[in-house]
Amino acid sequence: MGSVLSGAFIDTDDLPGCVEVDGVTDCSYGNEGWGWGLVQVLSIMTVYGLILFNASNMLSDGSELLLLVPSISGIVGSVVLPILGAVPDGAIMLFSGLGPDAQEQLTVGVGTLAGSTIMLLTIPWGLSIFMGAVPLDANGTAAYSRRKEKGTDWKVMGVTPDSTIRSNAYIMVGTALIYLVIQGPAFEFATEPEYLDEKADVAAKEEHWYAFAGLLISIGAFVGYLILMVKQSGMSDVDYLINHAALKALEGSEHTITLSGIIGPIIAEAVERQANVPDGDYVSSEFSIERGAKETLSALLKPQFHKYDANRDGKLQVSELQALLADVGERLTHDEAKHWMHKLDPDQSGEIDQHEFIDMMLSYMKEKVEEISYREVSTRSREAPADAADDDDDDDDEEDDMPEDIQHLTPAEQQRKIKQRAAVLCGVGTVLVVVFSDPMVDVMSNLGKRIGVPPFYIAFVLAPLASNASELIASLLYAQKKSKKTITVSLSALEGAACMNNTFCLAIFMALIYFKSLVWKFSAETCAILLVQLLVAGIALLPTQKTSHALFVLALYPLSIVFVCAVEAAGFD
Repeated sequence: MGSVLSGAFIDTDDLPGCVEVDGVTDCSYGNEGWGWGLVQVLSIMTVYGLILFNASNMLSDGSELLLLVPSISGIVGSVVLPILGAVPDGAIMLFSGLGPDAQEQLTVGVGTLAGSTIMLLTIPWGLSIFMGAVPLDANGTAAYSRRKEKGTDWKVMGVTPDSTIRSNAYIMVGTALIYLVIQGPAFEFATEPEYLDEKADVAAKEEHWYAFAGLLISIGAFVGYLILMVKQSGMSDVDYLINHAALKALEGSEHTITLSGIIGPIIAEAVERQANVPDGDYVSSEFSIERGAKETLSALLKPQFHKYDANRDGKLQVSELQALLADVGERLTHDEAKHWMHKLDPDQSGEIDQHEFIDMMLSYMKEKVEEISYREVSTRSREAPADAADDDDDDDDEEDDMPEDIQHLTPAEQQRKIKQRAAVLCGVGTVLVVVFSDPMVDVMSNLGKRIGVPPFYIAFVLAPLASNASELIASLLYAQKKSKKTITVSLSALEGAACMNNTFCLAIFMALIYFKSLVWKFSAETCAILLVQLLVAGIALLPTQKTSHALFVLALYPLSIVFVCAVEAAGFD
C-alpha cells in the first residue's frame, strides 16, 4: 500500500504466504502459509466488496431521492445519476495509480475500466433484451400491445426501443475513439514488453504529451456529454425515471414521501410562476399547471387505481378511494372522501372512473396547497396536524403504514427531509467509496500474485460486481416491464454508463499517465474495449433487437477475455 489511507488497513503483502525476495514481494503458490493467506485475502476482499456494493447502492438511492425534488429532477435524471454511477469505478482507477508501485497496480485500474464497460454493455444488455422481449409483428416490430394479431410471429421475440438508443450509440462510439489518442503512439511499444520494462522512462516520455491531449479531450467530451444530457432532460426516458422514483417512494416499505410531498411543490411552483406573468399569459400558465401536475398524478396514481379497484369494474367507491389515499399519505376521513367524490362525479353514481379520479386528485391537490400556504402564515399552523389526527382516530388502521416522521409534514417540509436524506446517503456512500477503493485495489493485486493470474483479469471480473451491480439490477427491472419506454430507459442507461467510462473515467487514467509519468501499455485491453463497443453499437443501431442478438451480445463478455489473452499471447502488451 502506498496511499495516505494505507495505515488504516491490513497490508495483504504481510499475510501468510508472502515473502520478500530481493526487494520484490513473492506470494506464489508453495510458500509457507499460502493456503491460509489465500483464505484471509478472499475474506478481506469479500468484506471490502460488500462495503463498496452497499456504498454504490447508497449513491443510487440518494440520487433517486433527488429525483423527487421537482426543481432539480431533470438535471438529476440526466446528469447526476450517470456521474454518481461512475464514482465507484473512478475511485478504484484513481487509487490504482497513486501508490509507489503505480505502474504495476494500474493494471487493476484498467481491468476495472474494461470490466465495467464490457460487463455493462453485454450481460445486462443481453438479459434486458430477453426480459423485455415480446412477439414481433409481420413488419418485424415488437408488438407491445401483447395482443395476438394476424401476422404476428409468436416464435420470434425481440424489443423495439425508440430512436434515442440509435443516436446514443453514435455518441458512445464517438467517445470511445478517445482511447486512440493515447493508444496510437502506444502501438510503437506494444510488441516490445522487454523494452518497456527496461526503459519505461523512454516510453513514458514519448506518450507524455499524448496523455495530456487525451486528458483535455476526455474532459471536453465529458463536459459536452453533460451539456447534451441537460438538453435532453425533458425527454420521456428521464420523465420515466422521475415517475418511477416517485412511485417507488410511495409504494416502498419505507414510504419516504406522501403524494402531497411530490405533487404539492409542482403546483406551488407553477402557481408562483403564474402570479408573475402578465394577464394575457394567464391561460398558458394555467395550462402548464394542469399539464405538469396532471401528467405526474396520472403516472403515479394509475397503478394505485388498479390496485384498489377490487372488483375490476374500472371504478372506485368511497371506501376504496379512502384506502387508496391513505396508502399514499393523504389523510381523508370518510366524509371528506365522499365530498370529493361527489364534487367530481358528474352522474352522481357514487363511483368515479380513472379520468374522474385524476381530475379529482388535481383539484384536491390545488386546494390543499392553497390551504397549506394559508396555514403557514398562521401562528396556529403547527397545531393543525395534531388536531387533525384527533379527528381521524377512526382511520388509524389505514394509516399505520405511513411513518410518523412524514405523516404530518407539509409538502415543503417533506422536500427538505428528502434533500437531507439524499445528502446523507450520497455523502456517506462517497466517503465509503473513497476510503475502501484503495485497499480494494491492493487486495485484488495481491490475489493475482497468489493465484498466478494477472491483476487485470481479477479486476475485470470482480470489480464490476461491487461497483456496477445496482446498475445491472436496475436495467433488468426496467426491461421486465415489457414496454417500448422501459426498454429504452434500460438500454439508454447502459449506453450512458459506457459514455461516462469513455470520458469521466478515461480522464482519470489520462491524468495518471500524464502527472505520474506512467506508461500506457494496455493495447490488448484497449482493443477489447473498442471492439465490444463497436459491436454493441451495431446491435443498438438495429430498429428491432431480437433474442438471437441478445445471445450474441452475451457471448461478447467471455469472448472479450479470450480476445485479451489471445492478443497478449501474440506478443502485444
